[in-house]
Amino acid sequence: MQDIRSILFPTDFSAVANSALPLAATLAAKFGATIHAVHIASGGDPHVTETTRYEFPKLGSDWPNVTMKVAIVPRRSDEDPAEVIMRDADERACDLIVMASHGRSDVAQFFLGRSVAEQVARDSRIPTIIARLYGARRTTRPIDRFARIIFATDLTEGSRNILDVAASIARKTGASLEAVCVFAEGDEQPADGGRKTLEEFFAKAGASEYFGDFETLRGGVADALVEYASARDADLIAITTALCCGGDTTMTDTAEYIIRNAPCPVLSMRT
Repeated sequence: MQDIRSILFPTDFSAVANSALPLAATLAAKFGATIHAVHIASGGDPHVTETTRYEFPKLGSDWPNVTMKVAIVPRRSDEDPAEVIMRDADERACDLIVMASHGRSDVAQFFLGRSVAEQVARDSRIPTIIARLYGARRTTRPIDRFARIIFATDLTEGSRNILDVAASIARKTGASLEAVCVFAEGDEQPADGGRKTLEEFFAKAGASEYFGDFETLRGGVADALVEYASARDADLIAITTALCCGGDTTMTDTAEYIIRNAPCPVLSMRT
């Protein structure tokens, strides 16, 4: 089982960015993990030390046993915030990154917008949960609810890598874990629909008890998966960035679309 002992929570102090904290806190409570809340800032920013407007969010009484450490992480003006986030997560030996997409304050350098979140999702080899906190497909489901997790796979070995983390989260939170096989146009589907491969995937993840019936989506899989997750009232979609890769190892259009349009947070990892 994939253990989660340390969670990185980047914030730009905006309400949207801070709204992802309950998700990180819930997981920290379930795993007994420490949250590292970090703000990536250009050096010499006066707002951090001279006012109280820009401050880290508080955990509050809902998570009395969760430890959160805070830090201002400086960056040079020519440094990419996403690269600083990933480097800091690695230096802190974090097992998971949790962050919001579209977080933006009214000060230019306090910025964790969609491009930063997507770059972390695309390039991080540390599992990352991206919570898109507004948009047409967003539901009113609680950000920190874990009842149904969907694991999407194209049956390649690379797509299996995220299952260890998804299974651990399901086990710790009591969520169900459902498999969905996706086949892009032209993909060959096994005669058994992928059952044997899925059984092997779940066995390798030590999660055979979660394997049962599974759904199959064909053609236009990105939109189909988003719609399926919405209809199933999913709380988390687990994918790797090479989903439906066709031999590519960077983030595919399929994975990017899912992260941008999912009705719930997306757990992703670069393979």
